[in-house]
Amino acid sequence: MRKLAKSETRLLLIFSAAVFLAVNLLAIRVWLNHRAGVSAAISETRSALSTSRSWMTAAEELEAARDWMQQHPSPTEKADAANTGLLNMVRSIAEKSGLKIAEETLLPGENAEGALAAVLQTKITGPFSGVATFLFEIQNPTAWRSVEKMMIRSDNEPPNVVVEMEIRQYFRSLDSNPAPTASE
Repeated sequence: MRKLAKSETRLLLIFSAAVFLAVNLLAIRVWLNHRAGVSAAISETRSALSTSRSWMTAAEELEAARDWMQQHPSPTEKADAANTGLLNMVRSIAEKSGLKIAEETLLPGENAEGALAAVLQTKITGPFSGVATFLFEIQNPTAWRSVEKMMIRSDNEPPNVVVEMEIRQYFRSLDSNPAPTASE
């Protein structure tokens, strides 16, 4: 093999340096991409852990509610009996609170998560203190009742108010055919 000329040696040296530089830049690029991928994976894992922790915390907090629901199960009755019971209960509490029922309408039963609901839409008039007493008595947690919608406005007689509300009584059905839902 012959000895390389000075210009050929310089060219070989420059070419070798260029190849060395290209290989190093390529290696740095691969390393940076890998580092970014690892950083993204770490970030995604942290996010997943955070989400899992929040679900676990929510489950722990809801366990007390589940225990309470098992200790105080919703009443078991037929749909007609639930509607009648809700209507009679609202009438008696309104009378005891010194309120007058202006309108009342039983709406079709609704499916709620794991239970059915008897729904009553009513308009009650009377003093505000009576309305407060009525609301306090009607929303007893162990009775499985809630007021879903409510609107209070002044009546023509100053100390009195008019309250329009929708009351739900939750229950488990004894019927072989559960009450129809509002969507049916």
